[in-house]
Amino acid sequence: MDLSIKVNQLLAEFASRSGLPALSLDKEGVASLLFDDQLGVTLVLLAGRDRLVLEADVAGIETVGDGIFRQLASFNRRWYRFDLHFGFDEETGVVQLYAQIPAAELTLLRFETTLANLLDHAEFWQKLLPAQDSTAQVQSIPAGMRV
Repeated sequence: MDLSIKVNQLLAEFASRSGLPALSLDKEGVASLLFDDQLGVTLVLLAGRDRLVLEADVAGIETVGDGIFRQLASFNRRWYRFDLHFGFDEETGVVQLYAQIPAAELTLLRFETTLANLLDHAEFWQKLLPAQDSTAQVQSIPAGMRV
C-alpha cells in the first residue's frame, strides 16, 4: 500500500475519534493541527525515508547566537530517551520539537501516543523558553485543523 494512503487512512481515523471534521495530507505530504490556539503541530510525510515526522513549534527566539544552538544540542543529548529532538527553523526563528514514526511502526495507537508525548514536552518547553508573539507563530503554521 502507498504510504500516503496509509497515513491518510490513519489521519482520517484519528480525526473521527477526535471529533474533527477531517484531516489528511496535502499534495506535498503535509498536514497541520493547532492545539488551544497556541501549539502548532505539523505532520510531514517523508515517503522516501518511510517515516512520518511530527514538528511542534515550541518558542520563538529573537536573539539567535551560538549559545542557543549549544543549548539545543545539549537538550538533544538528554532527551533521546523520549524519542524527541529539538531543531531550529532559521526562516521563522522558531525552536521546534520533533518526533518520528517509522512506516513499519505506524499505527493509530503509536501515532496518538507519539503525538501526546510531543504535546506534553512541547508545552513544558514553551513555559521555559522565551515566548514569541502567538499571532506570528500561528501565522507561520500551514492551514490545518484546530483542535
